[in-house]
Amino acid sequence: MRDRYGRALSDLRVSLTQRCNLRCVFCHMEGQPVSHEELTPTEIETVVRAGVDAGVERVKLTGGEPTLRSDIVEIVRRISAIVPEVSMTTNGLRLEELAGPLRSAGLARVNVSLPSLDRETYRQLTGVDGLERTVAGVRAAVRAGMDPVKLNVVALAGSTADPASFDRLLAFAREVGAWIQVIEFENVRGRVDPEVYRSLHSELARLTPEAARSAVLLGFNPLHHRPRYAISDGGPPVTLEVVQPVENPSFCMACERLRLTSDGQLKGCLMTNAGLVDLRPILRGRAPKEGLAHAFALAVDRRRPFFVGPETPSPVPSSFGEDVVLPMARARS
Repeated sequence: MRDRYGRALSDLRVSLTQRCNLRCVFCHMEGQPVSHEELTPTEIETVVRAGVDAGVERVKLTGGEPTLRSDIVEIVRRISAIVPEVSMTTNGLRLEELAGPLRSAGLARVNVSLPSLDRETYRQLTGVDGLERTVAGVRAAVRAGMDPVKLNVVALAGSTADPASFDRLLAFAREVGAWIQVIEFENVRGRVDPEVYRSLHSELARLTPEAARSAVLLGFNPLHHRPRYAISDGGPPVTLEVVQPVENPSFCMACERLRLTSDGQLKGCLMTNAGLVDLRPILRGRAPKEGLAHAFALAVDRRRPFFVGPETPSPVPSSFGEDVVLPMARARS
């Protein structure tokens, strides 16, 4: 299944909850509308099955903080049986106790948010004194056999985006056998404070020369065309992946992702809630289950690269019409 810009669907990012046990200044909460509603494990499994039929090959579980779900192991077990790869993004605070059960349930790999290895900086950025628990969670994930374990580091001016912080992170990643994923801070409207963004945003071009001083380009992650490097720096190589979405058309044009919000809506892009497709009437028996295939097709059809303005004509006309309304629910914008 492809959208009107020729982009395939292969990845479904599933938000399990909007609850979190951190208060990170850079959090965009997946850009989703505020909601306290959460899908059940059965509903999540049903959506994933429909996604697989539509071409989904990978599922990423996220939040909020997905490990706050008491049924997280059950959710992983259910969907790992029907999709080739299940991974998770987490802050790691509960990973020390959950890494083993999650791996046994079928979780293949994990991304752990690690904004800083300095305890006070970590506390300032997250609102919690939790560095030791996060580090313990990283180690537990590696021991459990998750591969790779990626350390998600948002590049922030004055804290994470400096050579000393990077060198410390590189040493830790080498010690435990993890990858590093450097992520550009994104200004998601309604979720990120614009003043915080202006004060902390750091262009990755400023960080890359430091990171690449001993780096060798390995290739690209097909999702978002993310470059991957091997950094030796005199020791065993560490894999570094760069996530640079801001003012980067190549990033959007290589996006093969749909998102499922925690309250059951398909969302085509992190940066906008235009064109949401509500699945709850189908999941809760107010519309035929067969409507899920139509809902996925509609959500894919509505996707557009974020740098393309809403008034710009699509290269391929919609199969549904611009103002289509699903018979079971009106898509919100």
